Amino acid sequence: MYLTGGQYKGRKIEVPNNVKPTLSKTRESVFNILLQYDLSGNKFLNMFSGSAIMGLEAISRGYEVVEIEISPKTALIIKNNYKNLNLKPNITICDCLKYKTDEKFDIIYADPPWEMDYAPIILKANEMIKKDGVIILEYDKTKNIDIQNILNGLNIDINLVKSKKYGRCLLAILRKAL
Repeated sequence: MYLTGGQYKGRKIEVPNNVKPTLSKTRESVFNILLQYDLSGNKFLNMFSGSAIMGLEAISRGYEVVEIEISPKTALIIKNNYKNLNLKPNITICDCLKYKTDEKFDIIYADPPWEMDYAPIILKANEMIKKDGVIILEYDKTKNIDIQNILNGLNIDINLVKSKKYGRCLLAILRKAL
């Protein structure tokens, strides 16, 4: 896979066998969507890093990125991808649902294994997102996942702004209320 934009556009990224990387058209669309929002800062959290391609796309476009990856083996590939770009990753190896931080993020990208329950993911993102921040969830279009219904059941101040289909996946754009 290759980075699609920013200062590292065209650079190759190694993808571990155990991950499903976000496709290039979807990655480009995510960053085009983010341009529509007036965000107070540039802190980007990649909750389920995989190859870290989303985090590297964010860095390439000027964001400050934190990566979370549960697999130590996959984390080694992430570190190598960063090294190949002469970058040092800010990566934590842990279950992102158990990640502890006082830091708040402007953008949270979550592309979990598609069989996961999205309610705990949204709740965890809600803890870490700044007011008026954007959460982007990627999920399988063939699953019957109703993000609005999940949000209604959580009783939190996050709104579904839009949903877009890209090939095999759907993106839900969520926004934390002021």
